[in-house]
Amino acid sequence: MNPVYRRSTTFYLWSALTYLAIMGRYMITRDWPVFEIIPIFMPIWLVSALTASEDDERYAFLRMLPVPDRDIARAKLVLILGSAAFQWLLMTGAALARMDEGIADPSTLVYLTLVCVFGLLAAAGYQIAIWRYGISTMKPVLIASIIAGIAFAIIHLASLKNVDDWPALSRSAVVEWLGGAPWISNVVLAALALLGFRALMRAGVRVKAASEAHL
Repeated sequence: MNPVYRRSTTFYLWSALTYLAIMGRYMITRDWPVFEIIPIFMPIWLVSALTASEDDERYAFLRMLPVPDRDIARAKLVLILGSAAFQWLLMTGAALARMDEGIADPSTLVYLTLVCVFGLLAAAGYQIAIWRYGISTMKPVLIASIIAGIAFAIIHLASLKNVDDWPALSRSAVVEWLGGAPWISNVVLAALALLGFRALMRAGVRVKAASEAHL
């Protein structure tokens, strides 16, 4: 097995499980706008896993790996993809299970996909930036992003509860329109996300091989 998988899988698996245990359980137990708020934490947890994984690595470990840089880059990006896909599948399953209760609807499925696509591409972009500029430079940016994401989720939840005309992201015109054909929309969104991710992976391989800033 690629040593990157052995070392880094724990961070992404633990992140996904803690997110679903702490936040995801509300999706199947509560009736407030859980599918509006809880998914927002998915990108936060994913970027947190990335930060922990990269912060744990040192020059000696990276140079001693018996695999080329391009394989290391692919493995790390595949871990990000796997974590995002795993969380999307479980959140979508929870939404489907609660459709009969009226807690979720077709637009919810599209909203979940959009949030997970954002988390996937943002985390992949941050990973490439770390290879380009180094973890010491990018760590303040990552931490600021995590804090900003948490603050946005809290403000959004409080506003939904206390401001009558506060807009819900899952009820926006674009999401509602895409929700008219959720299965087609999700397939198209997933395909576009994978194309974007593939482009990022190819760029990431080049950046990792050319830059020593991450060491």
